[in-house]
Amino acid sequence: MISLNHRELIFTFQQKGYVDAIGAHEESIIQYMKDYNANFRILEEPLMRVGIGVAFSKNDKRDLCEKLDKTLKEMRKDGTSKKIIGKYLSDPEKYLEVDDFAY
Repeated sequence: MISLNHRELIFTFQQKGYVDAIGAHEESIIQYMKDYNANFRILEEPLMRVGIGVAFSKNDKRDLCEKLDKTLKEMRKDGTSKKIIGKYLSDPEKYLEVDDFAY
């Protein structure tokens, strides 16, 4: 296993045959393939799923956490999240897996 700090190097290592496989964010691989007319096979099953959290002050009296949670749920339900994600990523459904996470 080789760990590289620079994204530019991982694709070079793969194309030169220095490594058999690379692990990277799927969208960065897809974008690289588009930009450089490269062709890689991406595994169907993701290696990991990452949950992103939002931190609020423990002393917050405005109920921001609850308001944000409600708004994000509404956005998923009415399709707003999918529409926004679809502007930037080719398969927005992959990024709407938040209900699969255990908190």
